[in-house]
Amino acid sequence: MRILTALALVLLLASPAFADFQGGAPAPAQGGFQGPGASGAASTVAEAKRARDDSWVVLTGHIVSRAGGDHEHYIFRDKTGEIIVDIDDKYFSGRTVTPQNLVRISGEVDKEILERTKIDVKQLEILQ
Repeated sequence: MRILTALALVLLLASPAFADFQGGAPAPAQGGFQGPGASGAASTVAEAKRARDDSWVVLTGHIVSRAGGDHEHYIFRDKTGEIIVDIDDKYFSGRTVTPQNLVRISGEVDKEILERTKIDVKQLEILQ
């Protein structure tokens, strides 16, 4: 009886997975809007500071200075405030960025106990 109950439970839980299966190649990706707010990612420093740890962010603004003694920590500023960003040298890709450059950074919120919220940058784009 236990075996039949376990088998019925497995079939019941697996049925939604098979309901959408059509066989063959996967359906092509559908297009849609891409831009501010489309991904659900925080798009301002103020939103990033309120976001949960490991949340994805896409911020547009300026890297205005180094932060402290670590060569990979910088102060990033947009119209809503400032936040520390951790940018590995490899993301600069040999490019020079000044406080006058408008940049877009993409990365994850990094919240540590007793430390300020930071952004762990995974992509850096120079917009102008």
